[in-house]
Amino acid sequence: MSAILTALSNREAYKLGDFNLIGRGEHATISLADGEVSRQHATIRRDGANYWVVDVGSANGSYVNDVALTTARMLHTGDRVQFGRSIFLFDQGTTAPDLDSQVANTKTQWGKPAAPTSRPATLFVADLKEFTGISASLSPEQVAALLAEWYMDCNVILKRYGASIDKFIGDCVFAYWHGTAADVCVSAVQAAQALRAAEDAATSPTRVLVREQQDIVLDCRIGLHVGEVAIGAMGKGINTALGDAVNLAFRIEGLTRKLDKPLLVSAQFVEHWPEGRQYFKSCGYHEVKGRAEMIEVFSLK
Repeated sequence: MSAILTALSNREAYKLGDFNLIGRGEHATISLADGEVSRQHATIRRDGANYWVVDVGSANGSYVNDVALTTARMLHTGDRVQFGRSIFLFDQGTTAPDLDSQVANTKTQWGKPAAPTSRPATLFVADLKEFTGISASLSPEQVAALLAEWYMDCNVILKRYGASIDKFIGDCVFAYWHGTAADVCVSAVQAAQALRAAEDAATSPTRVLVREQQDIVLDCRIGLHVGEVAIGAMGKGINTALGDAVNLAFRIEGLTRKLDKPLLVSAQFVEHWPEGRQYFKSCGYHEVKGRAEMIEVFSLK
């Protein structure tokens, strides 16, 4: 079933294909003259009868019905989709879009954000190894498509294991679980293994193409940590985790490149899963930015 995006500002309609890149760049399928739109801002991909929208690391975010996109989201007729200052109405051909009522309600009304609350959490950071170099050998459309496909895998796998996806940042995903119990740590490791295994078995169109034509296979590196974080609304529908533990989780993921390990966990992570200690080996103590003391990290045996 075909679908269209209709701009609320001038009622210009864009017919959606199987893959659509939204941005300011010359290669964008839907090119927007909007200073708040990134060159590669978002993608909309058709999957069977459904259309999924993904923000691909834009500077100002993408929104569906005034809620920030942090994962891939399936669109429904009547959804209001925003990139930068540009607002569109999504229609899948089932009904004529009621533009007049939508235009009358484009001004967003925000409530007071809820105060952040501190709680223990298990933190997950994954990043695509050497993606900058990979991007240089691909077209902008291929880069956006690769990220969109990887985001979709992250969304499916992390939710399967009970994680909340906080945000995508370019070729990185940050997610967390509430709590630090042993069973949560098990879920985090299982999610990490599943996400890495997904690359070897990937059958999505762009990854098959770049693998066969350029011998490119995505390789994600993952850092896991546990600690106290502040989780709360940051405005415009964004709910995020903040705190020193979050910063350290990103630093641990960064050590995967230095130590050439696909998965690293903190000493605190191992402490919260005593029965799992047998599966890990110490990689020693290492300096990380923002820490006076070195930290010990572990890899899977």
